Amino acid sequence: MQKIKPQQVIDLAIEAGRIILQSGGTTNRVELMMRKVCNCFGYPKTESYVTPTGIFISVKDEYGSIFTSIKRIDNRRIDLGKITSISRMVNCMQLKPPSEQDYNEQLIDFEEELKKIDTENPWPSWLKDLCGGGTSGFFCLLFGGSWAEFAVAFTIGVIVTFGLKYLEKLAFNNFLLNAIAAALIVLLAKTIDIFVPYIRLDNIIIGGIMLLVPGLSITNAMRDTMSGDLVAGTARAVEAFFITVGIVAGSASMLKILSLWGY
Repeated sequence: MQKIKPQQVIDLAIEAGRIILQSGGTTNRVELMMRKVCNCFGYPKTESYVTPTGIFISVKDEYGSIFTSIKRIDNRRIDLGKITSISRMVNCMQLKPPSEQDYNEQLIDFEEELKKIDTENPWPSWLKDLCGGGTSGFFCLLFGGSWAEFAVAFTIGVIVTFGLKYLEKLAFNNFLLNAIAAALIVLLAKTIDIFVPYIRLDNIIIGGIMLLVPGLSITNAMRDTMSGDLVAGTARAVEAFFITVGIVAGSASMLKILSLWGY
């Protein structure tokens, strides 16, 4: 049976790379997984180049013809479970690659599994909101807050996590999105302080802001830089910097506005 077409393999590899990159994966992992997919389907001569906003891949067939495809990445989120699922699936396929007779069947199965991974949502929305509240609350305790402050920070964390899901649908850029979220945290903390006495707002605000800190972006920037992907590492570092500036701008602006109003 004839091997599957190079463009089909490219489309499959670039879809796997897109999911990993959009889920918070490093660029070197994306490149590695795409090369493994192409190699498993009979195209070992593959070159890939990935940046935080784009995927480039070229495949050479047995006749020396080169096929290239480009995919732009517009949005990213954190979902380490999807990265693990795709990496496990590709690695298992590499350990037991399909024969030429099984290429088409394996291609269909792999494509269906990618669609399943991309669309699956293993955790209900309410549980994610509660986890966001728990993150905010326990960071508040970590910075010396009381249990009353934990309760306030938990409430704010739930509200902010819930609100971020709808703010993301408005297609705001990361700077504006994090600035609005930080301002909301300060506003909620100041509002609750009116009704709940004897709480320290600094612990509560810090706990809420920890939800927005771009920890994974900073980590990936360091990993990309140390692995030699200087363009991707620099881009991620700049992205993390502007997210941080957005958090500072949003929280400081709201604190200043409320102080001018006498709160």
